[in-house]
Amino acid sequence: MQISIVGCGWLGQPLAQQLYQCGHSIVATTRSEEKRFVFQQQGFQGLIYHLGDACQSDGFSLIVQSSLLIVNLPPGGRQIQAASYIKNICQLITQARLQGVSKLIFISTTAVYGELEGELNERSCIAPVTESAKAHKIIEQHVVAEFAQQACILRLAGLVGQDRHPAKYLAGRHDIALGSQHVNLVHQQDVIQAIESIIRNEAYGHIYHLCAHDHPSRRDYYHWACAKLALPLPEFIEELHPSTGKQINASWTCQTLGIVLNYPSPYDMLN
Repeated sequence: MQISIVGCGWLGQPLAQQLYQCGHSIVATTRSEEKRFVFQQQGFQGLIYHLGDACQSDGFSLIVQSSLLIVNLPPGGRQIQAASYIKNICQLITQARLQGVSKLIFISTTAVYGELEGELNERSCIAPVTESAKAHKIIEQHVVAEFAQQACILRLAGLVGQDRHPAKYLAGRHDIALGSQHVNLVHQQDVIQAIESIIRNEAYGHIYHLCAHDHPSRRDYYHWACAKLALPLPEFIEELHPSTGKQINASWTCQTLGIVLNYPSPYDMLN
């Protein structure tokens, strides 16, 4: 199968490598000429593509020659341009369908559950709070409207990998809130195996979410993780009315896709 991956960064590039090794033909987009060259060296076609590029551009024409499109373009930092992000992603999705792309995977986020509390499964209602989460909700709806049963939405918890761990950003900080809330994290390699399974089993037509099965408190986990990484410990505020927050239960997704997580606990992610 020829697969286009729009957004080949921290997650998309190793995903492209894995799918290429499985025998697929890969078209991978980047905004960097240097990375485009790296992609070529790795055996798949690299394209310079900026979100919002005209549908008549050479890059876009090559993207929509694939039968499967994977859209993996997060909106960036907190100061996102939500309106233009939504417009450009939705335009990409609509034009892909019109040009003949038959299947689509949209990488979304469990942030769409907002500040809901308790155990949440794939059928739980969403309640986005941040601008990014609200944008993802709108795009998810557009994906379903355009591709229906030929699309799937994969909502990811906080991403962890060999070179990426949230403890590094919390180390040494003071007065951190929500120390009693549950941790919801997922490892990069488990995301890649889930996407592989969707493609291999033609498991479209669903909303999935992915998260490790264990949910220690933020205080316990980040104290442990910073100690493990030999980093200064973070300090959490003692709260009068502590909340345990949400727990993302991804059991149905794992069962449906036939996968066993390599990192079922956040404590596995630094070993």
